[in-house]
Amino acid sequence: MNVSPSFSPPIKLMQPYFFLSAGFYFLSFFSLFFLDPFVAIEDFLLIGWVHLYMLGFVMMGIFAAMAQLGPIVVESRHSNVSIFKYLWLFLLLGLLTMLIGFYKDVTFLPIGGFLVLIAMLIYAIEFLLTIKSSKRKTSITKAMQMSNFFLLFGIVTGLVMALAFNGQIQINPHDILNIHTFGLVVGFVILLIMGISIILIPMFGSSTRISDNEFTKSFYTIAFGVTLMMLSPFFYTTVLKNSAYFITIVAIILYFYQLYKMIRSRKRVKHDVWARSMYVAFSSFFLATLLLVYSLFDTEDLSLKLGMWILFIGFFGFVIVGNFYKVIPFLVWFHLYSPLIEERAVPMLHELLPSRLANLQWFYSLLGLGVTSLALLTHNILLFKGGLTLLCVASLIFFIIIIKILKLKI
Repeated sequence: MNVSPSFSPPIKLMQPYFFLSAGFYFLSFFSLFFLDPFVAIEDFLLIGWVHLYMLGFVMMGIFAAMAQLGPIVVESRHSNVSIFKYLWLFLLLGLLTMLIGFYKDVTFLPIGGFLVLIAMLIYAIEFLLTIKSSKRKTSITKAMQMSNFFLLFGIVTGLVMALAFNGQIQINPHDILNIHTFGLVVGFVILLIMGISIILIPMFGSSTRISDNEFTKSFYTIAFGVTLMMLSPFFYTTVLKNSAYFITIVAIILYFYQLYKMIRSRKRVKHDVWARSMYVAFSSFFLATLLLVYSLFDTEDLSLKLGMWILFIGFFGFVIVGNFYKVIPFLVWFHLYSPLIEERAVPMLHELLPSRLANLQWFYSLLGLGVTSLALLTHNILLFKGGLTLLCVASLIFFIIIIKILKLKI
């Protein structure tokens, strides 16, 4: 892979994304003190929190990471890097407006949804143009391309739901809730993580990368499953929806096998904070998958809620935070220090990460995940708030770490 500093935007341009992602990570956990975690999964208060976490922390983090890693993966400069000066503003304003819609006045939902759609359109179009200009065509670049189409479809269905909740169009929003959630969570976030992990795990974990043809199997399978789910509302049968679930499960099994092969091929085993974060993340992904499969046959929503909690906090949370601990120091070193190697002494890459704080953050996050999951399982509100306190401390430490790394001066 050809890694060039000219492929990715300056680290200072992306600072607002990293700061906002870390800030919303803390705010997401803190806000749960004012919500009842045991309400029905369709409750607007809970749905509002999901959007706070997914748009504020996950999407802002993905924007930050993909702006830097995407061009390196496809070996091409950004089509128009200047969009990142303002993209975060559209996402931030859209999220805040949507939160007003969820918690105060539903008429704000379409406005917020439209602003989020603008942000996603700008991001997706720019990224698709960047991929188009690249000569590197692999299953990973195709997965990144496909995930952007699913992103746009998921956002559009979300905007349609917002209009329906507001009474501006006459459809039942719950009829398309499934494809909105599936398109964004599976079609965009999980598919994107699958593709990028095939690059990052060998890079950071000293393992052998699987072949392009091998990843193609899991990529096309999950893309086919998501496509079937997108089509399911147009047919008066559950066959497509059930087929989509089955095919997605098969794709995840194939992906786990590919992960296993990469882990087995490690030339040098190092259990640093990144590796331990990946252990927790993919163990959480496996457990969440089991719970979500079980929820398909369960009449109550406990397994669904617990599975989604472990998926969001255990998988998405640890994947993003763990890789930030590798990506951000690398980008800071690459942009600020690598040009000075022949002129003066520069710090080593591992010296840019405050390791003791990162290890502490990992420990509190793991403990908080375990305690809150047990609390959801036992329906214990005091235990949940205890675990939530641990997660708040961990996310605050994470925010401090991001500030310390990004505020480094030459």
